[in-house]
Amino acid sequence: MKRRAQGFTLIELMVALTLTTLVAMLAYGGLQITLDSWQRAEARQQAMELRSLSQSLLRRLLESPVPFSVTDDEEVAQAAFRGDEGTLLFVARLPALDQGERLYWIQFAQEKQLTPKGLRWRLLMRYLPFEERQTLNWALLEQTLVDSAEPRVLLDGMPRAWRFAYLDPRAERGSEWLTEWRQRGDLPMLIRLTPAKRRGEAVGELVVAPRERAHAILGSR
Repeated sequence: MKRRAQGFTLIELMVALTLTTLVAMLAYGGLQITLDSWQRAEARQQAMELRSLSQSLLRRLLESPVPFSVTDDEEVAQAAFRGDEGTLLFVARLPALDQGERLYWIQFAQEKQLTPKGLRWRLLMRYLPFEERQTLNWALLEQTLVDSAEPRVLLDGMPRAWRFAYLDPRAERGSEWLTEWRQRGDLPMLIRLTPAKRRGEAVGELVVAPRERAHAILGSR
């Protein structure tokens, strides 16, 4: 009986090359999946860090309203602080701009955008130097901020609008959260910013005491 010649046949070489190619493809696919997972995890981590920084900045800004008095065009004396569920406008210092030497009008407003992921909301901040006037037209001031001040994005990509609320410590039934603060003589005791609640989802509220009111809270204890 003849002995089989040593070496590989063409079929064996083709099978070996095919198996090698399959192994390489599987290895590359596994590596690609791992890299994609790392990239997604890193993107989520960066988004969480950015969100944390944004909320920290937002907290500091909400602590900063100054109880400055103004008179509107209805001749009503009031604190320079006005807000509803979607917007907020007040006077504060911005030390990052000029070491806190000047007062500024600061406006928080929400804007919706159509994105590839659907309708999304973002929270904007605008500011302009404060100029003391004999009477104040709130509507004109708000429009001036929209037209003249460059918006800064504080929170982006929100699936729904957030809601502001204001704690009135002297309501008839005790402390009460209000959906608007207009023509009031002082600042609210607390400011609350709440994301829209989804079914089965925990809601992370941001509750802040303006510094001037925080002093009053501590003094009453």
